[in-house]
Amino acid sequence: MMALKHGFPCQSAPLKHSSSRPGLLKRHPVQHCRPWPGQQHPSPSVLCATNREKNDFELPPNLAAPSAREDEPQGEAEVSSSRSGDSSAPSTSASASLASPSSVPYPVVAALAGAGTLETAYLTWVKLTGSSVSCPVSGCESVLSSSYSELYGVPLSLLGMLTYGAVAAVALAAATQPSSSDKRTLDTCLATGTSLLGGVSGFLIYLLQTEFNGQPCAWCYLSATLSLSLLAIVVSGLPARRLQQVAAPSLSALATTVAVLYFNTASVGSSTAAIYDLPYSPPEVTTTSSEQGVSLSKRLRDAGARMYGAFWCSHCFDQKQEFGKEAMASFPYVECFPNGWRRGEKQADACAEAGVRAFPTWVINGNFVEGELTFDEVDKLLKGEPIPGLSGMDY
Repeated sequence: MMALKHGFPCQSAPLKHSSSRPGLLKRHPVQHCRPWPGQQHPSPSVLCATNREKNDFELPPNLAAPSAREDEPQGEAEVSSSRSGDSSAPSTSASASLASPSSVPYPVVAALAGAGTLETAYLTWVKLTGSSVSCPVSGCESVLSSSYSELYGVPLSLLGMLTYGAVAAVALAAATQPSSSDKRTLDTCLATGTSLLGGVSGFLIYLLQTEFNGQPCAWCYLSATLSLSLLAIVVSGLPARRLQQVAAPSLSALATTVAVLYFNTASVGSSTAAIYDLPYSPPEVTTTSSEQGVSLSKRLRDAGARMYGAFWCSHCFDQKQEFGKEAMASFPYVECFPNGWRRGEKQADACAEAGVRAFPTWVINGNFVEGELTFDEVDKLLKGEPIPGLSGMDY
């Protein structure tokens, strides 16, 4: 028995004649080695040899590397051989390709989706309670109170709130995942959710231009900006391989949403045609004018100022109520739809020439201002004094 430098004793094998070189005795250099107590058995690649000499020893049959069996397909042999050596590089490369990191800024996505949740929650509260919506222009209330703001009786703002909330929750969950591979399902959910939001917003902007004659709706444009920004951020941040994975569910959700909205719009359009054929019928002003209201009305008329409005505009009516019926008797008011309002109806020439886009619109001493004004603001405009924070422009 011989002690090897590895510390594992090996028993010499019996001598035998070499079949290739007659008369030459050969000894098997490799045997199963028994480890010393407390040591692990060496791996098969650690070979034990005694007096190894080139061409004088051969590997015993029981330890020889197995060759591909004749009945084994060559492809399986190649797969088996690829488990060692240089073949590990392609495998590593494929794994790295599958686990390409996502550059989606998940905290930004969560923040924008949170803002969308708050916006749609407010609009849902307005819709369910019948309250007046706070809006800097007059188009919001007519659009948000129409039948187009519902999907088979359910407020679109409620569905939007749930979708925005789900996107925010998924983005927060993805931001806390340390592994890129764990984010694949979350990225699919984000892409699907933002596709839904972007599709709905795009379709509603289309309705705003076609069914409402391009009426301004600040809340509508805000929601469209948020949803389309979310979609662009998520899509631009996903690697190409992951985009291919999320394309099918995202496009399916988008196509389904647009189809549902289209058929809902068709049913709304046929059932609400009478609603959008309004004869001219201005509401009666019932409040009593104050001395300041009567005085401002006279000063506005003398200065050549104008207030452009529409008989169906609630903000215009509120402004008239503030001045009162005595002041409105000589008030410089211009009705933009004196023949009623219907689809395709154009504004009066005076309103079109003035470039009126929202109601009410004031033109006072060369200042073009949209929205309601207080008496103090009207007084400052008549005096030519600037009003900080007022939405307006030089006329």
